[in-house]
Amino acid sequence: MCGWAAIIAKFGELSNAAVLLDEFDKRLKHRGPDGTGRRVGPGFAVVHRRLAIVDIKHGQQPMENEDGQVGLVFNGEIYNFAELRRELERNGRRLQTRCDTEVLLAMFVEYGARAFERLDGMFTVFAWDFRKKSEGEFHVARDHLGIKPVYAFEDSRQIIFSSELRAILAVPGIDRGLSPDGVLSYLIFRYVQAPITILRCVTRVEAGTRWHIQHGCITRWRFWDIPQLDVARAVAEDEAAEILYLLLEESVRAQQMGDAASGLLLSGGMDSSGIACLCNSLEVHCRTFNVGFPETNEFEHSSFVARMFGQSHECFVTTVDEIAGLFPKIVDALDEPVADPAAFPLYVLCAHMKRYVTVVLSGEGSDEMFGGYPQYRHVLNADPADQEARFEAFLRHSWYFPESQSFVKGPASRSRLLRNSSYFAERNLLDGMLAFDLKTWLPENLLMKADKIMMSHSLEGRFPFLSRRLVEFAMSLPASLKIKHDIEKRVLRRAFAKRIPASILSRPKMGFSVPLPQLLLRLRDRFMDLLSASRKTDLEEILDFKHIDAVADDHFSERQDNTLRLWTVLVLMQWYDCQFGLQNTTA
Repeated sequence: MCGWAAIIAKFGELSNAAVLLDEFDKRLKHRGPDGTGRRVGPGFAVVHRRLAIVDIKHGQQPMENEDGQVGLVFNGEIYNFAELRRELERNGRRLQTRCDTEVLLAMFVEYGARAFERLDGMFTVFAWDFRKKSEGEFHVARDHLGIKPVYAFEDSRQIIFSSELRAILAVPGIDRGLSPDGVLSYLIFRYVQAPITILRCVTRVEAGTRWHIQHGCITRWRFWDIPQLDVARAVAEDEAAEILYLLLEESVRAQQMGDAASGLLLSGGMDSSGIACLCNSLEVHCRTFNVGFPETNEFEHSSFVARMFGQSHECFVTTVDEIAGLFPKIVDALDEPVADPAAFPLYVLCAHMKRYVTVVLSGEGSDEMFGGYPQYRHVLNADPADQEARFEAFLRHSWYFPESQSFVKGPASRSRLLRNSSYFAERNLLDGMLAFDLKTWLPENLLMKADKIMMSHSLEGRFPFLSRRLVEFAMSLPASLKIKHDIEKRVLRRAFAKRIPASILSRPKMGFSVPLPQLLLRLRDRFMDLLSASRKTDLEEILDFKHIDAVADDHFSERQDNTLRLWTVLVLMQWYDCQFGLQNTTA
């Protein structure tokens, strides 16, 4: 797990490469405190920060082939690298290290951009190839589900890529203007849906996509997408449950790669308990961790599961006051505004976990594959006849705010922001909701939050449910194996029915519960100060502050509960303050 940034000159050589690489290196250091490397080549330059986990002695990047014509940097892990290594060796290639970087480079040398289609893991890659033409060609790729992020900036002179937005903001003279579409996307979803970002001049490479750059021109290709099947796999529930268990076991085993200490985020719910169960059966001992508030936590359940599977468990308590004190620092760590309240206790937990581990397993992805969220059941039970009504009901029950157009001025296009609705419309109702969330909520909220918060503490997050093979299997199953008779994640429950106590499998989903009303009240003065200062910035050109004033007045006067909407605005204003500065804000 690392971070990288790259510059490609559109015409001729780069004039300011060394200065920019120094700045990128500094801004990405938290992603890779164990080492740095750079390469300045014909018309391009790249810097890499390394968090050493796999083959610590030999995994330095950038890495190039023998004659230096092909090279790459990447962020992430290739979980099927051992399988790919054996294939390469059968083809006559001799590899010198135990690291997945060398395997990825050899795959790229052997197969070119088609190599990305063969990878099962989490990654963003920047690769260069000068074998055919002196001006070279470049490739950027993001993994199938977007577990790792990569941003892009282009102007008349150069194209820049980076693992984080903050590095691109270091480019001298960059247009820092906000994107009206990006702001509206954020206000509707509480995160910004790719490919747009909160800034009008920066985009995000979408999940399962690679970019090809040659002669300063970009071509985009999708090498993987959410599977869409005309007919679901015909399989009995017991058989599907056993296949699922074996795929998840394979994924957990593969994700033990590396030489660094590992841990597990253990809430005591079904997903994390399933991973704990598999770690135990694979004789993998890892520390387990949980965080909660005095008034709301799952410590009893997580401690019970840890004892059952013989794992060392740590529970950490945070408070509203602690989160309020860390609020600016946590928003800054997010890099781009994400209003998921769970990011804030996760930040506190990461500070504790870093004392013990470098790698952290987590259960993200299960709900989006097997129907674990309550909104799925709500929409299925209501089942409005009209397709548009179904989608609107799904958005409302997902705690999105389609009416957020009232928070903005100007010509922002809501229809453009719903470009991913085709994933919903082209499938049966349940699979449509799951596909939409796998394409949007999962990569740009859950995984974005996990990446930025964990990497701010130099921790690597791994997600066993997001194995490509497991995702493809899950999306091939009939809806009845996911939700039936109001029982969600049926096939997953069956997979662990004889391995985990019924009290865990039947426990209602709690999630990362945060006392948000109390937290917003505690931050009320900061909210009002930021609201006042924001009127003197670019935010004033986009946000309708009179409407926001009215919504805030209704909330703080206790006439209407607008907690989540105001929290979303607060995070946006605090992010702007962190990046560009506001005056008269409270400490």
